[in-house]
Amino acid sequence: MSEFKSENRFFSIKVTDGAIKVFLTVYPFNDKEVEVTVDDILKFLKSKSIEFGIKEDAISFALGKARQENITVGNVLIAEGIRAIDGEDGKIEFLVEVNKQIKPKVNDDGKVDYYNVSVIENVEEKQILARLIDPTPGKPGKSVYKEPIAPVPGKPCNLPVGENTKISGKDSKLLISEIGGNVVYQGGVLSVKSCYVVEEDVDFSVGNITYKGSVVVKGNVKSGFCLNVDGNLEIGGTVEDAVINTNGNVLIKGGFVGSGKGIINSKGRVMIGFSRNQTIIAEEVKILREAIDCSIFAKNSVEVKGGRLSITGGQTTAGQIIEVETLGSRSETFTEIEVGIDYSNRKSLLNMKKEMNESANALNKIEKELNTLNEFKRGKGGDMSKFTKMYEYLTSQKEELKKKIKNLNEMNTVALKRLVVNKDAKVVVNRNVYPGVVIRIGENIMHIGEEYCDKSFFFSKEEDTIKMT
Repeated sequence: MSEFKSENRFFSIKVTDGAIKVFLTVYPFNDKEVEVTVDDILKFLKSKSIEFGIKEDAISFALGKARQENITVGNVLIAEGIRAIDGEDGKIEFLVEVNKQIKPKVNDDGKVDYYNVSVIENVEEKQILARLIDPTPGKPGKSVYKEPIAPVPGKPCNLPVGENTKISGKDSKLLISEIGGNVVYQGGVLSVKSCYVVEEDVDFSVGNITYKGSVVVKGNVKSGFCLNVDGNLEIGGTVEDAVINTNGNVLIKGGFVGSGKGIINSKGRVMIGFSRNQTIIAEEVKILREAIDCSIFAKNSVEVKGGRLSITGGQTTAGQIIEVETLGSRSETFTEIEVGIDYSNRKSLLNMKKEMNESANALNKIEKELNTLNEFKRGKGGDMSKFTKMYEYLTSQKEELKKKIKNLNEMNTVALKRLVVNKDAKVVVNRNVYPGVVIRIGENIMHIGEEYCDKSFFFSKEEDTIKMT
């Protein structure tokens, strides 16, 4: 900032903002022999080489106000240059969907088509995938000294060349596919993976599948098989007691049913027609009809759209929201619902609790065996020599189990303190919630004792409890 005062000290100017703005301050001058005019200030500005963007009306206003009211009029903007407009950085225009959402198609008649849904973005060989947009140079500005102000040019960027993609030989700003396959955008690069297609069922004729790209199964996945997929997985039929691990999204157009041995473990989104007695672990879970006696763990959200039955029985956990049409059943099936907890933390606590219970049961069994040996020694005066090694072994096991239980208790206390609760999480029931449902938000629990309709459940910070509205 530069500041200049007139010789008669009746006004001063400040040049600020990188010579973009000039502010005038006029001091009282009610002496009839003193006259400060617009021309005086214009000449003063010119003497300081200020010649651009001058606002004569603002100068006149400041002088008039100071003269009439005999006051100091300060910081009146009387000249303004033009700012330089910096250039925009280069960017990539993607011509394919790189973050394809699981979104059912809506037909012209308004009906939702859940069967013509895909999580696979397929491309053809030589198809254009992305276009490079050059950075712009920006637009120069001008200071109040009539000097040009150079803009900062935008930074260039590069095409995200990945596996099976290349820069077009005809146009260096285009990225094209070298093969037909499905698009994967990961780690800042765009790749095309060949898609493995199973035309019928995954059974003994196919075996387990481990694949680095995406997989499409047009039939069913039979019990006992395992699918490990780096990309997305699309299954046209039903999945039985199979194990699915994927780094992408999962779409099962049929159901996920079995005896409880089936597991889907996805780092993306999971969409299923219906599920019964199985386990689903994912970022987001959407079930189009009902989920009965399932264990569902979602980092973000769970949505189940079944009208007559949505979630009934089992345990459903989500970090942010669970939204259903109905919750529980008229037969008052015990149904456990939990929001606001990172399922991975909750799962480790449950595993720890399970281990503590198993250790406690083992300790109880050993103590009973030791009591039996002690009674034999006291009551019958029997010869304990043949039981000495067994007695020493049981005593040693007892001490080890006591130490283990103590350590687990200490670890459990630490884990509970680290358990972060999202107290803005909620449960939304659009139709009915029935008795037998238990809703948990953090360590707060609500037991549903009567039927309600169209309710939302949330944690009230004021009352420190779960409320419904």
